[in-house]
Amino acid sequence: MIGRVALLSALLAGAAVPALAQEMGAPAPARQATQAAPAASAPVPDEMMGDEEDIVVTGQRERGAVIGDIPAEVQLSPAEIRSYGVNSVAELLTELAPQISTNQGRDRGASVVLLNGLKISGFSEIRDLPTEAIQRVDILPEEVALKYGYKAEQKVVNIVLRRRFRATTVELSDRLATGGGANNPEIEANLLRITPDGRFSLNGEYERNNQLLESRRDILAGTGLDQRPFRTLMPSSDEASLNAVYARGIAEGVSATINGRIERDDSRALLGLSADGNGPLITQNNDSLNTRLATTINGAISGWQWTFTGAFDRTETDTKTSVTADTAHSTASMVGGDFTINGQPLTLPAGPVSATLRLNSSTSDFSSRSTRGGTFRSGDVHRDIGGGQVNVDLPVASRNRDVLGFLGKLSLNGNFEAERLSDFGTLYTYGFGTTWSPFKALDVVASWSDEDGPPSAQQLGNPVIVTPGVRVFDLVRGESAIVTQITGGNPNLLADNRRVMKIGMTLRPFGETDLRLTANYTRARTRNAIESLSSPTAAIEAAFPDSFMRKDGNLVAIDARPVNFFRERSDQLRWGVNFSKRIKDSTAEQFRALAAAGRLPFPGRGQGGQGGQGAQGGGSAGPGGQQPGAGGRRFGGGGGGFGGGRLQFALYHTWHFKDDVLVRPGGPFIDLLEGGSTGRGGGQPRHEIEAQAGITRNGLGARLSANWQSGTTVLGASGSPADDLRFGSLATVNFRLFANLGGMPKVIADHPWLRGSRVTVSINNLFNERQRVRDATGATPVNYQPDLLDPLGRTIRISFRKLFYSIPQRVAPRPGDDD
Repeated sequence: MIGRVALLSALLAGAAVPALAQEMGAPAPARQATQAAPAASAPVPDEMMGDEEDIVVTGQRERGAVIGDIPAEVQLSPAEIRSYGVNSVAELLTELAPQISTNQGRDRGASVVLLNGLKISGFSEIRDLPTEAIQRVDILPEEVALKYGYKAEQKVVNIVLRRRFRATTVELSDRLATGGGANNPEIEANLLRITPDGRFSLNGEYERNNQLLESRRDILAGTGLDQRPFRTLMPSSDEASLNAVYARGIAEGVSATINGRIERDDSRALLGLSADGNGPLITQNNDSLNTRLATTINGAISGWQWTFTGAFDRTETDTKTSVTADTAHSTASMVGGDFTINGQPLTLPAGPVSATLRLNSSTSDFSSRSTRGGTFRSGDVHRDIGGGQVNVDLPVASRNRDVLGFLGKLSLNGNFEAERLSDFGTLYTYGFGTTWSPFKALDVVASWSDEDGPPSAQQLGNPVIVTPGVRVFDLVRGESAIVTQITGGNPNLLADNRRVMKIGMTLRPFGETDLRLTANYTRARTRNAIESLSSPTAAIEAAFPDSFMRKDGNLVAIDARPVNFFRERSDQLRWGVNFSKRIKDSTAEQFRALAAAGRLPFPGRGQGGQGGQGAQGGGSAGPGGQQPGAGGRRFGGGGGGFGGGRLQFALYHTWHFKDDVLVRPGGPFIDLLEGGSTGRGGGQPRHEIEAQAGITRNGLGARLSANWQSGTTVLGASGSPADDLRFGSLATVNFRLFANLGGMPKVIADHPWLRGSRVTVSINNLFNERQRVRDATGATPVNYQPDLLDPLGRTIRISFRKLFYSIPQRVAPRPGDDD
């Protein structure tokens, strides 16, 4: 460790410092104290950005670490982040879905995202940041969310940025379905500046989705006029957004961030010809406009870290259906503030007590109006919320402090939250848990929570929208049907209550190998669960007869607005393995050789900008003015080069032991694992597997991801096997190849304009698989045709991305720039 610290000091004081300029956006100090002040430092190429992690002195916290001592389940270094071959934080989180998904909350896909260990005002504040600006990513268990005032139902992703970074990014891409009929061009541009004083980013994006007609896929035409040329499987749409973020210090120890975002989305769907093909074409247009203005202020006082976040959000949507002249309009607005403070009020023999207090207040309005069949309806939902939450962590045992050392490291935590809603009264959430590390390689987390959750304003007050020509399968009669579907809000919804028990562990069996094993068992019980009625089964129709309209026994309309189910239960085990290993990469040696030969299109460190020396001024030294192997900074990174190749593997398996619904107190009872269903997609697969593998070397990368779920059977209304539907197992594979041209020395030596460039080819659903659904005769019901379940099928996406780095030119560093 002393040697590493000494090396860092040498780097900061010596000739290797200019290599940091590309990452930090600042030139280095003079090479020698006795040397005259140099000229402005020469730009350092993105290919020479290193992938080193921060040097951490034992006993000190990592820069940007989260509150508390719960260790990360997964930690990604810069090389590992770049090995995913993705462009932004949003894409990275999508790629990390197996690692960050959870089964504790209502929204299994959501995560709590932090920046440098601090809260942010919303995901839009960081979603567009390029991955090259990230120094480290920590993925932590749900219990860490409590320390930031959130509920313990979402994984925590902590993104730590580089101290300095300056780049402009442009990306062009297009996605095409191999079956034809649809493509998706997109253009995105991003400007980012990170300095010790603050951060500024501006991102613009435009995306076009062309419509996909039924006539372009293998869809049965049915009887009468062929409606396929007049119906879209996927509507055409145009999406455009502009997102800006500005952050800086505003006082000693206080920083502030402001974020503004505007997004427009217009789509147009074709629903076929009216009057059984004899009338005009029915179209449905959906337009939405989203605007957001938010702020975050962070500071510290007397050892307590505090954060204030405030936001104003407004969403307007319009839906118009031709021929029927049905219209719907809704406006949702919300303004709110949140204050969170965390500190250590006292110290026990086993360590300091950690406490978090959160106060929040918001007011929201949701108004809607609709015209259906000439009848005008309007609604308004207003909600004021005020509440608070407290979380306390008590250390019980500490191996390092020799307090009950035979237990290892043990702490207990408890939390309580109360929220007063103007339309639902006071709702409560409380819970407790423990974190235990009996030895260094094993961490165990256990928790229990009881949470009240109100329906959203949209679930209560969405306007009524009528969509004709929707295909469903009528499980009551065992036949396909085309119905009119009614969607919207239900003002009579009740708040639900969710109780969750979790036991989880993370094991690192080998100290010198980046291998982690995780396992989490979750038991959830929900009262008054909120669900939508999308497909008729005998049990669901018996419980909600008014939601399914029939004529002469034939299903003609479904009211799919949300309802409350009496009770839901689920028990499941999710376990997985993450493995990462560095492999030999020859790019560093190639960079040094080309620099020594003077073939690189940029001056190496010490080869230019130092007293006006030319490209050959460094003699036989490689880039950086050092002999190869002299302990200088590794090559690779930046625009895509790597300071060493990387091999990665991840595998997660979810095993569902129980998943059932009691619709009403007296029944019906629906076992989703044993033939029951509440929706169009069949029951709950008992087993689900997510796998990922990737390798990067010499600027080239390949990634493979696969998802598999077991098959299910949905029992028919009669109880006879002849009425059953069998949903087959489904395995889909995605494959991505990418070339970081900036990480290929010979390429940029011959084509310098390719510095900072990446070319990516992605194939989603590589084998063009769809789930197979068959009845007892082996036939596929009309509405379960493969091309209806997945209209796009296999798609190929090609993208070209280029980073234009910029480095400020100045003679001397400023105080604080030597980190």
